Formats: sequence, structure tokens, C-alpha cells
Amino acid sequence: MNIAIVEQSKPYRESLKILLNQIPDFRVVFDTDNNSDFLQFLKTDTIDIVFLDFEFIETKGSKIILDYSNSLPLTKIIVLSNSLEICRYENNIQNYRLDLMLKNSKKKDFENHIRESANKTISIQ
Repeated sequence: MNIAIVEQSKPYRESLKILLNQIPDFRVVFDTDNNSDFLQFLKTDTIDIVFLDFEFIETKGSKIILDYSNSLPLTKIIVLSNSLEICRYENNIQNYRLDLMLKNSKKKDFENHIRESANKTISIQ
């Protein structure tokens, strides 16, 4: 599974990349701290899973990323947050079929969540 990480914190992004690359079948192929770089990447490549920092949810670039995910139903976006109390974004979460994860989740939780998200996507088809 090809994975991209769009996360502001470089130390967190690097540690998540190391963690995910240790899991069989997972490969982080792109990571960045901004939406613009990721949008450029999307012009030439496709991704199975995108981890999107919650801080990017209201930006113009994230709207483009979310629209992109709707046009490619096999691409799943998992929003990373320090807290799951994000009720004011509930419409975006429902409209774009986003998954949520806490940033401090364990390796096994990331693996299980990614595999469950992938299975949900496949079952929709």
C-alpha cells in the first residue's frame, strides 16, 4: 500500500514514516509539511492512504485534497489529531468519508486502522 503523510511536525512525520515502513505491505512514498507540495505530487502519482494533519483541514489546499479523494474512491484519507473532539468539522468528516486517528496511536493501531480502511473502500466498489 502506498502511503503519503501531510503533517506539519517534522519529528512526528519522520517517526510515523519509520513506523509505517516497518509494517509489511506498507510503503511511505511521500511526506511533506504542506498541502501545496502534496498537490504537486498528486499530479503525477496516486496514493492508497493519505495521513492528513488535522491542522490542514480548513485550508484551501485540504479542500482540493478532499475533492481529489472523492474522485478516487480507492484513496482513503485518515485525519490525524491530538484529540477526537472535533465536532465542528463533523460535516467535512461525513461529506468526505474521512477516518480519524489519534496521533499517539500505537503501531498495531495504525496497521489495523489502515487495513480496515482499505477493506471498507474495497467493499464499496
